[in-house]
Amino acid sequence: MDSKIAGTLSLLSAAALIAIWWVFLFSARPDCLDSIPLAIDSAKYALSPTESGSWLFVFTLGSIVTCIVTSLALLFGKKKRIAMYVIATHSVMALFIYTWSLVLVIALPLVYFAKVYKNT
Repeated sequence: MDSKIAGTLSLLSAAALIAIWWVFLFSARPDCLDSIPLAIDSAKYALSPTESGSWLFVFTLGSIVTCIVTSLALLFGKKKRIAMYVIATHSVMALFIYTWSLVLVIALPLVYFAKVYKNT
């Protein structure tokens, strides 16, 4: 049961990171422009390797994938310990990239680390 809660909290981390992308792509757009093509152009610009600061957007996408994969491993997988170690590593890496509040959301599943470790 504790791994299910930790997996749900990891999905919460992915939702927070997706919300950041949502705000970046779809907020403060002029009414005269279509949102979807403008969002695609913004994503292409943000992920372009020639632009400075694109590493942050790439890392954010990697964080979203990491959060989703670890949540699926905690909810349905058998490698729950490995998933918790990945969350711990991801949290340490996020300390150097994100603000403390986002790092806290990413590290939230670690509250159940001892219980998941004991039960697997």
